[in-house]
Amino acid sequence: MKNKFAIFLIFTSLMGILSITSCKKSDEDINLQLTQASIIENNLKAVVDSVIANTHVPGIVAAVWAPNEGVNFVYTAGVANIETKKSLSPDMVFRIGSNTKTFVITVLLQLVDEGLLTLDDKLSVFFPEFPRADEVTIEMLTNMRSGIHSYTGTDEYWYILQTDPTHTWTAEEMISISALYPYDFDPGTNFTYSNINTVFGGRIIEMLTGSSLEYNVRTRIIDQLNLINTVYLVGGSQVPGYHSNGYYIGEYDPSLPASLEYFDVSWAGAAGCMVSTIYELKPYVRALVDGTFLSPELQQKRMICQEWNPPIFAKYGMGIMEYKEFYGHGGSIFGCTSVMMHSIEKNCTIVIWFNCQIETITPTLMLPVWVRTIYPDL
Repeated sequence: MKNKFAIFLIFTSLMGILSITSCKKSDEDINLQLTQASIIENNLKAVVDSVIANTHVPGIVAAVWAPNEGVNFVYTAGVANIETKKSLSPDMVFRIGSNTKTFVITVLLQLVDEGLLTLDDKLSVFFPEFPRADEVTIEMLTNMRSGIHSYTGTDEYWYILQTDPTHTWTAEEMISISALYPYDFDPGTNFTYSNINTVFGGRIIEMLTGSSLEYNVRTRIIDQLNLINTVYLVGGSQVPGYHSNGYYIGEYDPSLPASLEYFDVSWAGAAGCMVSTIYELKPYVRALVDGTFLSPELQQKRMICQEWNPPIFAKYGMGIMEYKEFYGHGGSIFGCTSVMMHSIEKNCTIVIWFNCQIETITPTLMLPVWVRTIYPDL
């Protein structure tokens, strides 16, 4: 129940904070001498503190860089370890979950730019035995409109995960599980967020380049931006580098062991296996949004976003999410949830992560709160 109303409480708290600071600035401006930047940063701090106070989220690392508003906000709250009460650090590495999809789809789109495939190519070119593959295009894989049922939404997946948490998964295994299920809808007629789409994309990259997906992501993106703590993990349960503990598996359950390093991350594969830091996602999401990696024509097409189904506040394009001209993605994986967004128009970058996976309260679900705190008019 506490988490069920968490976002409502935070919204309510935030509106009160914005009202108070606004009055103070107009009535007591000389005495307080608060700049607009300090007001925004104080409000951001209040929102983060409110999440810690009103939910079961153990710890948060939040960063907002908005130079036009004079905001350079990096803040931690809560703990990195529930038992030892160790503090969080903004330098910590964390699992970025589905933010991984942006890396993989970027590489896939680079192969389109290079003429190795087209957005209209059919899945059957690469997986002729997969059911209805001749109805699915590459573009449908990138924008979640294929209708292919995700392996992560099946009993087979959960059985393996629960009985053998260190099981090493392969893309072929994930694809074979999805092949057992009917499509969620006819290809191209609707939208469903499905991890299998990006798994297919990763395998297609490997087929076309003759190199591993890890190699392609590293050489085409990570090395290009000199991201030394951003890693595509092909397997294993450990998080490399300096990191926090991570807790819970979709919902608050204090009886569970810490979940961040409990499962072999190969289960997420191309859909969510990577790790990074706030300081490395900052230049990455800026490059993702400003078109560094793609031709202008393909970047423009990529950024055309459509409604989710069921509709939520955000829209989805080709491996990218949009909310009020902020573009990026969110990530949710056992033990960690995050969001990374950038607005070219506002010259603003947001990177936030929680060291838990509680699906009713995540940085992505709170995106309207973060944006409203910086830009109250939105």
